[in-house]
Amino acid sequence: MIVAGAFVLATTLLSCEHPAPPTEVDHRPKPGVPTNAWDEDLAGKRLLDSIGEARTGTDIVLWYPKDSLSEAQATEIVARLDRGIVAAKRMVGKPDWNVQGDRRVHFYCLPGSFISHAPGGNCAFIPVWRMQQDQSPWLHEAMHLLLKTDKGDWLQQEDSVAMRRMPLWLAEGMADALAMDISEQEHLTYYSPLIDVPPAATDSLALVVLREAPSDSVLACIGARGKLPQLWGPDRFSYALPFYTGSASFTRYIAKHHGYGPLLKANDGFDQEIEVLERELGMPMDSVKLRWLAAIGYTDHLLH
Repeated sequence: MIVAGAFVLATTLLSCEHPAPPTEVDHRPKPGVPTNAWDEDLAGKRLLDSIGEARTGTDIVLWYPKDSLSEAQATEIVARLDRGIVAAKRMVGKPDWNVQGDRRVHFYCLPGSFISHAPGGNCAFIPVWRMQQDQSPWLHEAMHLLLKTDKGDWLQQEDSVAMRRMPLWLAEGMADALAMDISEQEHLTYYSPLIDVPPAATDSLALVVLREAPSDSVLACIGARGKLPQLWGPDRFSYALPFYTGSASFTRYIAKHHGYGPLLKANDGFDQEIEVLERELGMPMDSVKLRWLAAIGYTDHLLH
């Protein structure tokens, strides 16, 4: 998810029995470069950069607290993440993606429970226990980084502007749709803390949760400009499931019938995403949306 969640750094990060600076410091990878990171992100990152373990692959760096992963676990995780990121870069047409010359995605695995997030740059923040259990949306978060455009960053806009104009459904829907497709192609485990079904069942789940959504505003926000305000309110989770599932289903529908090309062009058209997508698809979004709803069996709108 784009929005960071607050978390408490576990004291275990500093509880090494014999704390000492890592050997061969010159061989440690260069730390990742985050943007839009919260203070707690940066605090945890500094600790891992200085005393944490780091394992590198061709396209990723895995940072984690000392003794939190066995050698075998770390090796398996690095291989898995590498395979996914290489495929993701290929899928979005960015084989040379990099941040300040570093072409690797840095996964900072921190103690505690918090919402996995990737605010920008080349850094994603994931609870270490989720990475241990292979129950983290790491590929979804990495897609947010790979899909960033040089033309603008919604996280750096005034909140009031982003709330009105950012097509959040596209940002989240593309991250999920691509993560699902890449996971299937590369035989990786797709995991979402919200969409707890196999990718093939996304449309069926979307039909159910959209019908049970607490407000018509959820469906109205999908395919349109703006964020769903309730995602930042006290009832966030009752709105999050239908919004994220519906956004993924709609995006997958577009990709299935038109490929990812139009979606990638729209994503690159900062603040003109909807207009670019309509031009690429050759029809207004309302028409595309009606076809998607018919495809998943949602006819409730015909009764209003």
